[in-house]
Amino acid sequence: MQIRSVHCLWRDPKVRDGYSTAVSLHSHTMHSREGLVFVPRVLGRVPLAHAALQKIDARHRREKGKPIPFERAFWRPPLNPLAAHDLEARQIQALGLHPLVSITDHDNLDACAELRAIAIAVPYSLEWTIPYHDTVFHIGMHNLPPERARELEAAMAAVTAAPGSARIAELLAAMHALPGVLIVLNHPFSCEELVTRAEHVRLLRQFLDEFGAWMHALELNGLQPHANNADTVRLAAAQEKPVISGGDRHCCEPNANLNLTNARSFAEFVHEIRVERRSSVLFLPQYRDAISVRYVEFIWHAVRNYPESPGRARWVDRVFYQSDSGETVTVGSLWPNGGPAVIRGFISVVGLLASPGIRAMHCLAMGRVGELGPEIL
Repeated sequence: MQIRSVHCLWRDPKVRDGYSTAVSLHSHTMHSREGLVFVPRVLGRVPLAHAALQKIDARHRREKGKPIPFERAFWRPPLNPLAAHDLEARQIQALGLHPLVSITDHDNLDACAELRAIAIAVPYSLEWTIPYHDTVFHIGMHNLPPERARELEAAMAAVTAAPGSARIAELLAAMHALPGVLIVLNHPFSCEELVTRAEHVRLLRQFLDEFGAWMHALELNGLQPHANNADTVRLAAAQEKPVISGGDRHCCEPNANLNLTNARSFAEFVHEIRVERRSSVLFLPQYRDAISVRYVEFIWHAVRNYPESPGRARWVDRVFYQSDSGETVTVGSLWPNGGPAVIRGFISVVGLLASPGIRAMHCLAMGRVGELGPEIL
C-alpha cells in the first residue's frame, strides 16, 4: 500500500510531534560541479538584476563579438562538507528531531568520504546525471554500499559519458537489486532550458516508460516552483510511486523540505520508502517566499566572499571557465582584481537585492507564492 502525506510547518506546527527523526535529502557541497546556463533564466525573473546582466552581456558582445558563453563555465558551491552537513543537521535539531543527512553532490562521492573519515555517519550518496536524448535527468542515488561505493560511482560516470538505454537500464537494475539503495528521480519537471517544457515532458514520460520500474520515489523539490511540484504529485500518482523530499540546497539556505520518520537509521528509512512505500514530507517556511526572492539570495550566497575559506574565499576562485584552447582555469586567474567594474557592479546589485530590507520588500510585493495548494497536500 502506498501512503503519501505532505505537510507545511507554518500550517501545522505540531505535525512533527509524532516523529523522532527528520531526513535531509539532496544537498550539495564544494565538490559539486554546477553549470551556469541557468543564470540568465533565473535573473530574467528579477528586472533590476536582469538589466545589470544585459549590460554586462552587451559589453561582452562589443568586445568579443558574441554573447557570454555561460555553457563553457561552471561554479562550485561555497560550503565544505562539514559546514554543509552541520547546516542541515542544525535545522533539524531546531525542530526537536534527530537528523539524518544525505549529501548528494553531482556525480561525486568525495564529500561523503570526507565526512565518514571524521566519523560523521552519512550514507554514500550522489546525484547521478543522465543525458537522455536532448534533455538531462538527475537521479538521487542514496545509501550506496560502502564497499562498492567508488566502483558504482565510476560505473555511473561511465554511463554519463556514453549514455545509452541498454547501459542505463543495466546499471539501474543492478543498483535496484541492492536492497539498501534508494533511487529517486529528482525534480522531474526541471528541464534546465535545454529543450522546451513540452518536449522535456514528452521525454520524461518516455524515460519513465523505459526506466520507471527502478525508480523508488519522485522528488518534491525545495527549489522548484509550486507548479512543478504539483505536476510531480500527479505524475507520481499515475506511476504509483511515493513522493519524497529533496531540498536541493547549494548554498547557505538549508533545505526547504524534509522527510519525517521514526526510522533510527538511514537503512530503516530506505526500507520505509522502498518496501512500506510510506513517505511524510514536511515543507518549511522558507518555501513560502517567492522563488525569485530565493533565487536572488541563492546567487548572492554563490558570489559573496567567504573569508573563512582560504583559496576559495572570492567568487572568482569558485568559478571556472574553459578557454578557447580547452584549458579549464579559475576566473580569478583571468581577473585577479575580482573582475571588470561592470561585473563588480552587478554583484553589488545582487547583494543589495538580497539584503534583509530589500528582500522583505520583495517578499511583501510578491506575496506567499510558494503556498502549497490542495493538489499537493
